[in-house]
Amino acid sequence: MPQRTLPVREDRWQPEDRIYDGLIARAVDHSEDSEARDGTAEMMAGALILVILFIVVFKGTESAQAALLTCGLLGAGGFLWMVNAARPVQADRAQALRELGGPGSLPAGYLVHAKAWDAGMSDHVAGVAESQLLAAAELCNIFPGTVDDLLRFVGNVAIHVPSGRHTSADDVRRRARELVQVAKPIVVDYAKSAPKLPTPPPEGKKGKR
Repeated sequence: MPQRTLPVREDRWQPEDRIYDGLIARAVDHSEDSEARDGTAEMMAGALILVILFIVVFKGTESAQAALLTCGLLGAGGFLWMVNAARPVQADRAQALRELGGPGSLPAGYLVHAKAWDAGMSDHVAGVAESQLLAAAELCNIFPGTVDDLLRFVGNVAIHVPSGRHTSADDVRRRARELVQVAKPIVVDYAKSAPKLPTPPPEGKKGKR
């Protein structure tokens, strides 16, 4: 399934939270680091072992040809093994935010956060209708819950709002505006009494048990 495109709000708003931003950036960086191995360390270690092996075989046989042949065969096999072992592993970006409960557990505003999108949000919303995703993006800055809470809410609203034909991008955007028009007053009213989401502790600190 192709990745979704980051929904961009008309006002270009994105959430800013030092703690969440730091945790997300660390998760993305860790994911990228796991893809960046080039095998240099393994190859240097292998070369050192071959040099030592050459000296040992040469002293034992007093034949440079035998030492070269032995090291050549072992070196070729070792090189193939190291190349295969050092091959970068494609990180599962969907798991990058697992420590935070996954993309759906982030505050609703992070639906339109570029780093969160790279850390698995695009895969997380892959099955959401485009009109609902656009509507959720317009509501995310005022919705007092998680990304998953917001998507469920918009999905429930969509059930009760008659849907016309969706044959063009304009139809999808029109549908999104209709959903926002119905949902926004409900969200504004609910936000007045809704409890705030708990904030994760800063990096390096653990919450009290």
